[in-house]
Amino acid sequence: MLVEQLKDGDEATSSRFLDQLAYSEKMAELGQLAVGVIHEINTPLSVISAATQLIMREEGLPEHVLELLERIGSEAQRLSQMSRSMLTFGRMDGGDVGEADINLVIRDVLQLLTYEIQKRSVTVTQILDHKIPILQLNAGRLKQVFINLVMNSLHAMEGGGTIRVTSKVSGDTACEIRVSDTGCGIAAADLENVFEPFYTTKEAGTGTGLGLFVTREIIHAMRGSITVESRPGDGTCFTLRFPLDSE
Repeated sequence: MLVEQLKDGDEATSSRFLDQLAYSEKMAELGQLAVGVIHEINTPLSVISAATQLIMREEGLPEHVLELLERIGSEAQRLSQMSRSMLTFGRMDGGDVGEADINLVIRDVLQLLTYEIQKRSVTVTQILDHKIPILQLNAGRLKQVFINLVMNSLHAMEGGGTIRVTSKVSGDTACEIRVSDTGCGIAAADLENVFEPFYTTKEAGTGTGLGLFVTREIIHAMRGSITVESRPGDGTCFTLRFPLDSE
């Protein structure tokens, strides 16, 4: 499909595609490097966690030492969870099916992105329906989806704003999740292309144009759907739907 577009397109389009392809290849190489680094980090993290637990079993430790050890253990666990999240990044299939608590995934992603959220003075509102059952989906891939969507919203609100995340049971057959923001919005001319590979409105070198494309592919692989509504100045809302059944 992309080859046919290149044949039918002009020289400028072909040049832009080649530039984007080269950039995506560099990002893929960086991704492979990051995976190696994460594996290297996980080994000392495991040692730190194990050593902390062993020390905490010692009798007679002062209260302030126990508090410090608990802090070390919790931070090591947080870093380990973060590294596991990063290892799922960049995969576009639905992954191995498992049990996924979609509300828990959303909360985990928002906690993971706390620094990015606070850095931009963004407020996050969560309205999560606890009647949503456990879904037969890959939690790691879901996490990647929500990281992409929340980061997309954050990039649209560098000067602050609000992200609203809601989940609910929709009818008897699906659950619906909405991620909306009060950012700059998307122009009508760009809206129909936001899920296309390599399409981006960001400045050169600041985006690959693959985030929303990957997001859509993962969602489709999990038998879900995603739509977007936006107007310049009025923010953007992504709506996701996943079937409740496991077939």
